[in-house]
Amino acid sequence: MTDINNRSKIQFETRQVIPLCSMMLIVCFAAVYVMAAGTNGSASDMWIQNHCFSAPKVAATWAESLTLLMAGLRGTSSAFTLLSQHIGELLNVCFTSTFASADRYQVVISCYLMWVFGASMEQRIGFSRFFMLILMAVLIPWGVVAFEAASRDPSSVYYGPFLMLATLVGASFVFPPEKKINTEWFKSARGDIFAKPQEVDVMSRYQFKPMLFLTLFIILQVGIYFYNLGFMQYIPAFHPGLKTISLLAAAAAVLLGYVTVSLMVWSATGSLKDGPMRLITVKMYNDILKLDVGHETAIKGTAHALGLPPERVKEWVMKQKGKMRVS
Repeated sequence: MTDINNRSKIQFETRQVIPLCSMMLIVCFAAVYVMAAGTNGSASDMWIQNHCFSAPKVAATWAESLTLLMAGLRGTSSAFTLLSQHIGELLNVCFTSTFASADRYQVVISCYLMWVFGASMEQRIGFSRFFMLILMAVLIPWGVVAFEAASRDPSSVYYGPFLMLATLVGASFVFPPEKKINTEWFKSARGDIFAKPQEVDVMSRYQFKPMLFLTLFIILQVGIYFYNLGFMQYIPAFHPGLKTISLLAAAAAVLLGYVTVSLMVWSATGSLKDGPMRLITVKMYNDILKLDVGHETAIKGTAHALGLPPERVKEWVMKQKGKMRVS
């Protein structure tokens, strides 16, 4: 039976992957804030105004970049050198705007939300896919901000991780909520009363709960918005002129996250419709295998828990071999 089980198992990781990329992003939040706050800890507002997303400045840099591009295509070799500098400036604005925080409260909230949404998503799709998703989230939504702010509010400066987090929120909609089952019956069913207890995952207490954290995300971001700009006579403006929310860009970011991760899941599972369910099925199958049960028992237990035919579970498990890793 041991040989059969070894042949049937999918080579997945035996524990949840440490979300290294999410940790690095949290470090970026702290580093940018330290750089912005300065030695006295109160220079962040001025730093944000000078280094973060201002629609007129970005529009002027973009227009100059297009002019340099046309000049380079006409044969002016020095134009491409200047063009690369302008592109570097635009990329730097997107990066600093995404990771900037106006005060210590905002940087703590940003780090917390990054951990909540980022760690869960990174463990689902893996480091490389998550890194690519973050790269797009840092760059693409700011183009929508430039379009919206140029006509509606050109005087304000935009900053903060709202758009990157909105992208992760959109990505989280791809995966249905996971179902948890009591796996103790596997042990008792085979008479393994002396089996070692299942290892407790230290991340389980911080498990991602979509609706709870979505509500928390909205409340905190709206709170930061009015904390900066004030609200009538009730809340004074602590950081006037600094905006963190762009509704049109937020909608684009949510759509970006949903579409991108849907395509990632499709590329890994070969199915756009039931790809997320396939990954959850394989994850539960792998969790049951950790109890030292056989392949067939894990198939039946997964099918029973998710309400799927055992043949379907077996088909998905075998087709997933060698593709997206599920822990």
